[in-house]
Amino acid sequence: MNLTVRVAIPEDATLISEIGKETFYETWRPVNTEEDMQEYMKHSFALEKIKSEITNKVVNTFLIAYDGEQVIGYTKLRRDRWYAELEGKKSLEIERIYVKKSYQDKKAGKAMMDESIRLAEKEDCYYLWLGVNVDNTKAIRFYEKYNFVIFGEKHFQLGAAVDTDYLMKKNVPDSRQS
Repeated sequence: MNLTVRVAIPEDATLISEIGKETFYETWRPVNTEEDMQEYMKHSFALEKIKSEITNKVVNTFLIAYDGEQVIGYTKLRRDRWYAELEGKKSLEIERIYVKKSYQDKKAGKAMMDESIRLAEKEDCYYLWLGVNVDNTKAIRFYEKYNFVIFGEKHFQLGAAVDTDYLMKKNVPDSRQS
């Protein structure tokens, strides 16, 4: 496997929209209705929305993971949301981190997480944080390997369904914190 991760540019909007729909669908379709899935994907992965988000580099950064020339996953990072439990400290949110099922357990998620941590370090963030479905034990174990800890819960609406997510955070290692 020839794994690489790079920052997306505006010309990658179609690519992000497609990989976003594909990975979200294969992850969440087994536990959601087709109607809820289609409604969520229509809005969340609309090409114009993705273009706008990629272009807004102050708020968002997208990472794309490849195996050679094959796109196998992506990450969306945000800088505009926070919770009181983050203590008002500079933070970076991992809003989405998705890998094609056929590439899970092949270090693609690790490569994207490592790049997310490097970006948080470069930006002098104190915390890296995310939300994860309380029933997604595989993802929770993955995050715990990176020393993420649960600091709260939030609700996530997907169509008519309302799920509960854990909020997890980790201290970003850098010279200020040692």
